[in-house]
Amino acid sequence: MTTEEFHKNIYRNIEYAINKSEISKTELASKLGIANATVSYVLSKLKNGKTINTNTLTKWAEALNVPIEFFFEKKSKW
Repeated sequence: MTTEEFHKNIYRNIEYAINKSEISKTELASKLGIANATVSYVLSKLKNGKTINTNTLTKWAEALNVPIEFFFEKKSKW
């Protein structure tokens, strides 16, 4: 797996966690104490295979109530 694929995988796992938690991205932004645009920006970076800060991932894991390891798992199907 390339670095770009790795970050795209994190993006897919975050999207899955958001859908699973049944909260909106606006609610997620509120839980994180950030603007909606920031949520969109972070997701866009990951979707395009770019890196983000691990502290950010830790906060998102807490907000989505998943272990941080969840974001790194390779799912077989989407």
